[in-house]
Amino acid sequence: MKPALVQPLRPSTPVRLGDIAEVFAGIGVSREDTLERPGEKLPVIGVRDLQDGGVTMLAALETVGFRDVSRAKTYAVRPHDVLLTGRGTLLKFGLVGEETAGAIASGNVIVVRHGPRATGGALFAILSSEVFRPKIEVLRRGATTLLSLSPKDLAKLEIDLPPLDEQQRIAAFIGDAQTAYRTAIEAAEIRRTLARRLVDARLFGDQQKK
Repeated sequence: MKPALVQPLRPSTPVRLGDIAEVFAGIGVSREDTLERPGEKLPVIGVRDLQDGGVTMLAALETVGFRDVSRAKTYAVRPHDVLLTGRGTLLKFGLVGEETAGAIASGNVIVVRHGPRATGGALFAILSSEVFRPKIEVLRRGATTLLSLSPKDLAKLEIDLPPLDEQQRIAAFIGDAQTAYRTAIEAAEIRRTLARRLVDARLFGDQQKK
């Protein structure tokens, strides 16, 4: 019996992205907002927090103070939101997990939030694919290396949307792959740290305690 993902897919349906998902930019952060203010400060997602298809977890995000907290929270990301670069030199993507849900998307980030006809994992797979990326790159504009992408332009792009059950299988596969990748990276970082400590202990011995 073949694995589900290598079986031939049923015909996809061409749709505009904006017809099956909300597409919007995050909230702009002014210099005044970044100043120390009394009251609640919120974790904010910037372009640099989109890494290798994932998004930095809440605890590691920078926090920003907002004068209007209730308005800022309307830009809070949800699990399975797809994030991509709105303004920046590189086109980057991230799929929001539970560990990042509730953070605020900054104005440099575009949020694609799936509706009932789509899954976030499938949209992430489509938009970040090597086949589809060039279509997004064409939409990015700018007189310098700092390019910008309009949510309205992105929403007009046509995608081939597989049936919902196929999307769910794709989303599960993407989720498992992202989890395995993060686990491998974390294990590698732990091994590197331990190795560095052992080498330092061998080289410097008691000097480290002084």
